[in-house]
Amino acid sequence: MAQHGLTREARAGVLWIAFDRPRAANATDRPLAQAFAAALAEAATDASVGAVVMTGTGDKAFSAGIDIKNPDNLEHAALAAHRRGVVTTCLSAIVEFDKPLVAALNGHAVGLGCMLALLADRVIAAQHAGLSLPEIDIGIPTFLGISILQRAAGSAVARDFVLTGRRLSAAQAHNRGLIADVAAPGALARAAQVEAATLAAKPLATFALDKHWLARGLREDIAAANAQAEAVQPQLAAASAAGRTTTTRTSPVLRKDDDGNERTRR
Repeated sequence: MAQHGLTREARAGVLWIAFDRPRAANATDRPLAQAFAAALAEAATDASVGAVVMTGTGDKAFSAGIDIKNPDNLEHAALAAHRRGVVTTCLSAIVEFDKPLVAALNGHAVGLGCMLALLADRVIAAQHAGLSLPEIDIGIPTFLGISILQRAAGSAVARDFVLTGRRLSAAQAHNRGLIADVAAPGALARAAQVEAATLAAKPLATFALDKHWLARGLREDIAAANAQAEAVQPQLAAASAAGRTTTTRTSPVLRKDDDGNERTRR
């Protein structure tokens, strides 16, 4: 049973955690972000857990990113701060997690979901999965997404990915080195379990030290991106009031293109 939108399951020394908000395409709200961070913190100190696999429920969405609904009718600056808090909670939890972390993309990874996947140690994707950072289409800059993409694949890929908002298929992401492997239909869970167990067999202390070195500068990137996001809020608010941002889409939608392939749009 999901608690705060997250399910947990132990499988032979590997903890599986799944984003489980099917009515919201597994989008992350504050309770889910806090549950996710708590799950990783507990796994870090649990000797029975050798590695963690994060995935989503269903077969359409790994995570549609941050839940952009505003049920409390927060004003612009407060809403932006709330969203930054949700994002930072999730990303910081991954950065501080020293054990192996595998992302099993059962579907589309959008926005924050894409960032979470790219921060995992290994990414295994179903053939129909995809990655996208479409925040530009709703007038939200993604400074953190840019930093993470630049670290993962370089500035050219980050520029293309972020400024167009387009979705990369699993095959395209694999070709660009963003995904380690694309699993055959029905084979995602087994492939992710094998990958997690393989990494868990490495010397724990050495693995942790290497992860810490690989993440050097990332904590500073998160802080700098949050500071910049806060600094540009007046500019964004003014642009929104003047009608210069696109805000007609308020939530991610999965639709099919002319070839019958599902695409993630906002």
